[in-house]
Amino acid sequence: MRLNINDSEHLDSPNESDIQRSVEHLGREEFLVLSSEAGYFVQTYHNSDGSFALEHRLGSSEQHYLVDSSLITVDDVQRAFRLFLRQSADLLSLLDWQPLSLVEDVQRVDEAPQIPVDALVEYHGVLMAADWPQEIEDAQEIRNYLMHGQRLSRVPLSAHVGAGEPAGLCQECGVQRAQFHVPGCRHEQCPRCQGTLVECSCQIDVD
Repeated sequence: MRLNINDSEHLDSPNESDIQRSVEHLGREEFLVLSSEAGYFVQTYHNSDGSFALEHRLGSSEQHYLVDSSLITVDDVQRAFRLFLRQSADLLSLLDWQPLSLVEDVQRVDEAPQIPVDALVEYHGVLMAADWPQEIEDAQEIRNYLMHGQRLSRVPLSAHVGAGEPAGLCQECGVQRAQFHVPGCRHEQCPRCQGTLVECSCQIDVD
C-alpha cells in the first residue's frame, strides 16, 4: 500500500494511524490517495467548502465509483480508507457508491490502454503518461494569452469546475484546482468570451 498526501509526501505501507492523522490534517483543496497497485485506489479531495469528495477504483474506468459529497462526513472518509487498507469487501457496501459519469468523448488522463503500465506515473492522484506531468508544469508558466491585441489572464481550473471533474481534477489534461490547463485542453475557458477556448471564435495572437 502507498499513501500519497497531496503529492507532497508519500508513505509506503501506511498503518491506520497514518491514515487517520492524514485525513484529519488534510487541508482544504488538498487530496489523499491510497493505492494498492496501478488502477486500484481510494482517494479523497477536501473541497473548499469543507466537504469531502470520495472515489474508489477497482482497476478499470468501468469500475470507478464516487459518493455524493453532501452525503458523507470525514468519519466516512476515514472508514473508507481503513477498509481499503485492510482490503475488506465491506468497502463496497459502506456507502452509496455511484458509477463515475464522464463527459462524452472525454478520456480520463489515467485511461490510456495504448500506453504500457510501466510507462505510466502517478501524478495528482491519477495515472498518466510519464512525460505528461512536465506538460502540466510547463503550462503553469503560460499565465496569459494575447488575444485580439489584448493581453488577458488565463482562467485556472479553480474558477470553473465543470461536469466530469470529480476531486478537483480536469479529466482531460489532469491539472488540479488553481492550476492552468495544458494548452489545447477541451475544458479550458476562454478569458475573452468565457466560452470554451477550443470551440470559440476568439483568436490567440502570435507574440
